[in-house]
Amino acid sequence: MKKIAVIVAALAIAVSAGAQGFDDTRLGITGGVTSSSSKIKEVSTKNIAMYHAGLALEIPLGGGLAVQPEVLYQVKGLSLDKWGDSTGGEIGKSFQTKVGFIEVPVQIQWGPDLVAFRPYGFIEPFVGYQITSNGKGEAATLNEHLQKMEYGLSLGAGLEILNLQVSAKYFWNFGPVYQSDIAKTGSTIGGLMDGNNFNGFAVSVAFFF
Repeated sequence: MKKIAVIVAALAIAVSAGAQGFDDTRLGITGGVTSSSSKIKEVSTKNIAMYHAGLALEIPLGGGLAVQPEVLYQVKGLSLDKWGDSTGGEIGKSFQTKVGFIEVPVQIQWGPDLVAFRPYGFIEPFVGYQITSNGKGEAATLNEHLQKMEYGLSLGAGLEILNLQVSAKYFWNFGPVYQSDIAKTGSTIGGLMDGNNFNGFAVSVAFFF
């Protein structure tokens, strides 16, 4: 709960600070590729390439600073080559989960304005709420145990040329994929409760009006 409070507070402060620059605010559309996975002890996992799309609001603050809140439909997931029960016995070789979130990230950017373009780096707290899920193999029966809320932090860099913005970031999800009652299933998927979940890399392109 403390981590959630810190993330929400950071989002609120960033949006509040951005209110000073509303005169130069630009609205845009954004989208791109999201690659994510999760780590489970003694189980091989693979990244899943999915996507994100939504709206972005760029709010310049002066001195190279800008705040950019976004509202995205963000799809993350995980894929396992195999998984087993609590004794290490193999149950299946097919386990794949894709989860769609309504996600609200807020980029806090800094970069020099070089007239024709602006390179920048950013830190980005985010929160999200699960609205869709799709599972294959045993994941299909475990989707009812998925967490509804997600929260985390991203670090990245971008380049802005006139109305076009291209960025890349690495993100960390701090919360678990599944709820605590996943332990009742007796599977090693309980290893997903360690919080090292849905971490990954994303590349985005935005166009501002």
